[in-house]
Amino acid sequence: MTGRTAGRRPPTGRLVPSRVVTGPLTTRRLLVVVLLLTALVAGLWTASPTSGAFTAAVQSTTNTATTAASFGRTTNALPYRSSFAGGAADWTTYGGCWQTMTPNDFGMYYETCGNDQAGAAPKAVTGSPEWTNYTLQADVKLDTGKQVGLLARVSDPSPGLDEHNGYWAYVTSTGKLELGRMTKGSYQFLRSVDVPSGIAYNTWYHLVVQVRGCNITVSQSTVGSGGPGAVTSFRHFDEGCSAVHQKGMVGLREFEGTGAWRFVTVTDGSTAVSPPLATWNTPWATGASPSFTTYGGGWTNDATAETYSNTQSGKGDKSVETSQTWGDLSLTGEVRFNAQSANYLDAGFNVRVRNPGVGTDKLDGYYGGISSTSLIIGKHVGGTWRQFARVPLAATVPQGQWQHLTVEVVGCTLTATAQASSGGPQTTVSYADTGCDTTPGNVGVRTLAIPASFRSMAVTPR
Repeated sequence: MTGRTAGRRPPTGRLVPSRVVTGPLTTRRLLVVVLLLTALVAGLWTASPTSGAFTAAVQSTTNTATTAASFGRTTNALPYRSSFAGGAADWTTYGGCWQTMTPNDFGMYYETCGNDQAGAAPKAVTGSPEWTNYTLQADVKLDTGKQVGLLARVSDPSPGLDEHNGYWAYVTSTGKLELGRMTKGSYQFLRSVDVPSGIAYNTWYHLVVQVRGCNITVSQSTVGSGGPGAVTSFRHFDEGCSAVHQKGMVGLREFEGTGAWRFVTVTDGSTAVSPPLATWNTPWATGASPSFTTYGGGWTNDATAETYSNTQSGKGDKSVETSQTWGDLSLTGEVRFNAQSANYLDAGFNVRVRNPGVGTDKLDGYYGGISSTSLIIGKHVGGTWRQFARVPLAATVPQGQWQHLTVEVVGCTLTATAQASSGGPQTTVSYADTGCDTTPGNVGVRTLAIPASFRSMAVTPR
């Protein structure tokens, strides 16, 4: 099968696994590897029930030794994803009445008693207190009351109004997109802009908060609207940010209202561009995809399920989003196989796409995707495929199971992360593509000889 056959010329760049030791393959380094493997076999180094796989490598110019040992997964590692389809065990709540639900095959986190009294501001928090510069995004919905949104750089949380340190980005029932800062019990309002289309009850909005130093960028769009013209955003430099506002966890919050959240993601890094590029969120909730151009396949929308699907099994069927181009970016989304898969059949996301056409590898750009057993990254160049890496997933992906993928490209480094949407171990791989072309391009979805569906695709600048 073309596009994934053996005998392709090897990549000229450098594989950067999630745990890597570089340098000459000396006797001392070999001894360390032998001792670690011996400890594993002897049971001296054990894995916790929530352990995740990662690839460790010892590299030299002529030797590469790779192991896929299982260690206790660092739950604070980025990227982070919570779809709530598997519950919300890693979230800590402060006030309110919280519950998860899974309508239409995707999870949501609801708070239902936040408007019972004046000044009520329930919150839920997760993540690492050491996270610094990152991008937080989620779909949020205001069901009743005044405000719903996201918290960034949270520290020292406790029950009560404004009882934590951090930033609070939110939408209001009066049609505003706003930002404020909490300093353990006190609140400082920072910025407000009008949302041209207003904010309606029981409507999903995609909210993005990017923190970089003392710069906070906030973006909002109606889920399903798509395109840069549909985004309301601003950047604010906070002259009052102190040490307690420089790092922290993430959270969900409302003020004198009730609401819901879904598809919460946190990715490393934040936009360095000023003014910031517009964020992008899939238009599939509307049942249409006007900004997508297809190259092979049979592509359909399901507005209820908010999915975009290829019903055919062509080699390299693809659909490219054309409303804007991206250089450095983080792309998040989910993919599902709609037929029995195998290791040589895959589906995923393309980034920095240029010169697309009909054909297995007819495009220039990068690819991050999954087969039933592997996470795959590589590059399409002039109709050829160059595989950078293919690493084992933590578990085999069956037909019908949603998998969350994050594809990040910064400079010449491509990183992909895969995890079951319902939760579990992550698999991550990175590759430094020496001498790459950093020309901006589009993003897209692609399948290789298998029908598949995509949902909750979002792009943020880096």
